Amino acid sequence: MLAFQRRLDLLDHIPRSPNKISTRQLLDLLESYGHEKLVIRKIQRDLEAIESLGIFGLEVDKRSKPYGWSINLNWKKLNISLMDANSALAFSTLKEVAGTLLPESTLDDLSAYFQKADIIIKNEKSPLISHWKNSVALINSNNLVSLPLPDEEALSIIKQAIYFKKQISADLKRYLLANKNPIWKRYQHINPLGLIQRENVVTLICSIGSFHQKIYKFPIAFIKNVEIDDVEVSVPEQFNFEQIKNSYFSSNLRHEKISLVLLARKDSYFVMSNGKFSDNQTTIETENSELVKISATVEDNPKLRAFLRGLGSSIEVLEPNVLRTYFKALAQELLTKYQ
Repeated sequence: MLAFQRRLDLLDHIPRSPNKISTRQLLDLLESYGHEKLVIRKIQRDLEAIESLGIFGLEVDKRSKPYGWSINLNWKKLNISLMDANSALAFSTLKEVAGTLLPESTLDDLSAYFQKADIIIKNEKSPLISHWKNSVALINSNNLVSLPLPDEEALSIIKQAIYFKKQISADLKRYLLANKNPIWKRYQHINPLGLIQRENVVTLICSIGSFHQKIYKFPIAFIKNVEIDDVEVSVPEQFNFEQIKNSYFSSNLRHEKISLVLLARKDSYFVMSNGKFSDNQTTIETENSELVKISATVEDNPKLRAFLRGLGSSIEVLEPNVLRTYFKALAQELLTKYQ
């Protein structure tokens, strides 16, 4: 194997201080991993060369023999000089996908790696990595509605407050009175409890004060002039971030199970995308060559009805009668409005 690979394997086997390992132990480990024709002196030269670079935190304890090798306990950096194209692709993707939800301290620590990754990918000779980078994309939303972007400064300060578990003061956009424009109101003792990003909307989960138990959700676009207070966050007794996160995926309310039967055009989005309402869904041909009949057991909830409304005239609900009646009334109401 190449000397470069041998030295990488050496670094993998050297423990963090105060633990240490001898040159002989390292030689035995390398041999067990397939390295051949090794002698103590070759391993010593490798270790001395790595130590002299001063970028891997490698240290040697010469107070007694055999000498003990270790990685400095405070060494926290990744080996940026050893970054290969695959690692560069991972860092580049991490920045694109998770940058908003990483704490500022982590982003600062990783900034050099993000920059190194961009340089490596730009200069990568292998067509595979550059081809992959130019062949995949994350699209957060195809929403035609223009969504306000979060204030970057406000988001940065809020992330710091969450990381250090500190309260904040901020101006919040509130709709307090019916038929009135929203107002900006200053609040203190805000407890930042977490962040949730859905599509392009980043939302602060928070409470206010130490006695009020209500949980609030404010889009970052509704928050400005944020200041971190030197006060520890007060977490409501019943707060459970996992439950709040799960509430974004499904309603906590139980809804009746129904046997949904509908006709759908074969060129509809749902049929062409091979969509499924449930695991027991069946799709059969009809006498009309342009239509299929779809049957499935589903939960009758607002999300289902909103999805069916979105399919528009490409479907017709046949059963249950309560759902068919709902769409019939909706169609009549729309007809009345647009006549």
